[in-house]
Amino acid sequence: MDRLKEIEKRLAEIKAELEKDGADIDALEEETKNLIAERKELLDKIEKRNKIIKDITAGAGNPIPGFMPRPEEERAAGFTRESPEYRSAFLKHLRRIELTDVEQRAFTTVAGSAGAVIPTTTQNRIVEIVKQYAPLLAEINLMQVPGGVKVPVEDVVNEATKHAENATITVSDDKLKYVDLFGYEITKLLQISKSVMQMSVDAFENWLANNLGRSLAAKITSLIIGGSGDGEAKGIDTITWNEDNSVTVGASASLTVNDVTTLISLLPGGYDANAKFLMSKKTLFTDFMPLKDSSKHDLVTREGNQYYIYGYPVMLDERIPLHEAILGDFRAGYYGNMPEEINVVNQFDIDTNSYKFLGAGMFDGKPALPDAFVKLRKAAS
Repeated sequence: MDRLKEIEKRLAEIKAELEKDGADIDALEEETKNLIAERKELLDKIEKRNKIIKDITAGAGNPIPGFMPRPEEERAAGFTRESPEYRSAFLKHLRRIELTDVEQRAFTTVAGSAGAVIPTTTQNRIVEIVKQYAPLLAEINLMQVPGGVKVPVEDVVNEATKHAENATITVSDDKLKYVDLFGYEITKLLQISKSVMQMSVDAFENWLANNLGRSLAAKITSLIIGGSGDGEAKGIDTITWNEDNSVTVGASASLTVNDVTTLISLLPGGYDANAKFLMSKKTLFTDFMPLKDSSKHDLVTREGNQYYIYGYPVMLDERIPLHEAILGDFRAGYYGNMPEEINVVNQFDIDTNSYKFLGAGMFDGKPALPDAFVKLRKAAS
């Protein structure tokens, strides 16, 4: 059918548009959802028509001239990673469930897949869960460049100079440094009993996405904060902390308002507009909540579920050690790269009569501008 060809053509165009800078992602996402829904409706109609034709042919005992069980229009439509047939085929195949004829065709004909590539909708669902449970990914400068990327970052930028009319202009000695980002593998192994075969396709996808997404999110966040940089991403906590970029609270002392204001004063003004605090919920409630300014107003304010300290938004994450906090411009100061999509492989474990699913992704990250961060520390006892 011509409309199916038009849909496939437009989906391919959208994929190309998404890779361009300045793409309207929200609008393209909405258009993609509508096109996929329309394509599914058309394919459902084709399948329904095929069934009617098949029933008529079987009832008459002879095939109807000019009709085939699978019409030319359906063959022309083809299948992609976005096809609902490929999605159901992939998720069934993971559980060793028999595929329908249509699912089998989708599973074996999707270009560059051969059934090994995760469906787009499942991939997007896992990434959605990762971002939901790793909010830092939305705060850093995150790229998705296959094979790695070398990012230029301004290191020394000289101020503009006064110019006398007709005088020769001397080029400023601005300097750039480069952040090399590639990818280190992060994995999560899940195990579930054979009863997984009884789940519907949607229920299984939700179980898989939620468990993989949450586990991968926890690891990525941990790397952004405290990764060693040795065979893994380099975290913010690898920055060399000293009196110029940190405030230390005594081992037996309590946090004071002066500690907080001193910490804020250490952050260069250029990062101030986009700066946020990062700390654990326990640190917020035990150390910061009791504090009041000179006018006896609470240092911590709240609007809905969002907390603020002197107007700076507070992000909560339990991977920050107790009594510690980081203040900084995370987007300017930290660069990350996810060079490959998250994928899933599986194996049946005969010893436990269960299925094992391995989710694998790639992530690398480094502090690009260490001076974009300051830290509140607790002295060792």
